[in-house]
Formats: sequence, C-alpha cells, structure tokens
Amino acid sequence: MAKRVDHKFVWVIKNFSSLREKLYSTPVQIGDCKWRLAVYPKGAFNTDHLSLFLEIADCESLRFGLRRFVKVGLTIVRQVSEEPSVLKEAHRWFDQKHSDWGFRFMIPYTKIHDKKEGYLVNDELMVVAEIDVLQVVGTSEKSEETNPLSNVKRVKYVSSAQESVVEFRARNQHLKTACTNVLLSLTQTLCQTPQELSIDDLVEAEKAVAYMKDSGLELDWLEKKLKEIKEKK
Repeated sequence: MAKRVDHKFVWVIKNFSSLREKLYSTPVQIGDCKWRLAVYPKGAFNTDHLSLFLEIADCESLRFGLRRFVKVGLTIVRQVSEEPSVLKEAHRWFDQKHSDWGFRFMIPYTKIHDKKEGYLVNDELMVVAEIDVLQVVGTSEKSEETNPLSNVKRVKYVSSAQESVVEFRARNQHLKTACTNVLLSLTQTLCQTPQELSIDDLVEAEKAVAYMKDSGLELDWLEKKLKEIKEKK
C-alpha cells in the first residue's frame, strides 16, 4: 500500500523475495491526477537490476495536448544502515502518449538481497517517490467546465502572444524559441481565475516577463494583465 505525505508517497513492498512479475503501487492523488509506481523485481528487460517506473495511473482521462513537466525523485530506502539510500532524479514531460518514465537499472539484485546493505527488512522493500509538477501546459476537462470563459481568454491571449512573437527580432533562433515557449505557457496561466493563482505564481510570471522583455519582446499587454490580476488578489 502507498502512503502519501505532501508531494511524496511511500510504498512498502511485502514478500519482495518471492515476487517475479511486474507490480503496481496503489494510485495516489498528487496535483490534479493520480500517480503510481511500477516495479519489475527481475528487471524490465531481463536485466540483473530492479527496474522502477513512475506512471500516471489515470492517463486515459487526460485530454490530448495536456502536458506536465515533472521533477521525479525515486528512492530505494536503505532501512537499517547509515549509508545513503539509492536516489535517482530526473526532469521529464508526462502526457497522454508518454505516461510513464523511470529507471531500468535502478539497483542490482545482489545489492538488494545483501543483508549488510540493509535494503530488505522482514522481506519488505521500501520505495519513496517524490513528484514536483513544475509546469502544466494545456487544460483539463474539469478546468474548462468550472471556468467557461477559459476558451475565450485563451484565444485572446494566444492572439496577443502571437503578435508579440511575430514582432520579435531575435538574432538567436534558440532564444526566440525559448521565449516563445515561455510566453505561450504564461497564456495558460492567465486563463486561470485570480483565486486559482498564488502569489508565487504571479511572482514567477513577472520574472519571466522581465526576462523576455530584456530579450526584446514587447509585452506591455502582458504586464498590464498581470497588474490587473494582482489587484484582484
């Protein structure tokens, strides 16, 4: 069973030594979707390592185009030793087509079963997943139902963003692409109601706008909109 603590959840796998097939944790709600772990005790591709993956458990409910940029941390806990546990981290996009990601070579079998290593206690293996959703691109069915003006806002903001991009004369194409992606992401943020936006969201948005203005984009319309939102907080 998986136990959630904030944006982390702990999965204690019982009778680990007897497991042969792929096993799933109980789905846990973090953010606006459910996540679960998948473990291959004997490796995903007949390797000599345990394989561990993070998955969106309800990926079939995701709308096409909805993406999440996530910082993932997966840990195999060393339960009876002062030595560090095995922690592996990565940043990855999750969406309808790419709903899982993980590590094929998480930890060698021999290390797990070595009593001196301290990973197995009473034949139980402890796994911790830490999930930080750093960015969401697109909207869910639920958000559109609760905010019927979101489509109108999106058309308006995307149109303004496109005008800014067309007028943007960056010598470096990579810079232009990066600024364009950030700008379009901010239009998604603006589609939320002031109540849904935190002060931290607005601070980060202002920093992003300042960066893009320094790069050469004309974003007076966006600064004005952010100011209006802050006044409503």
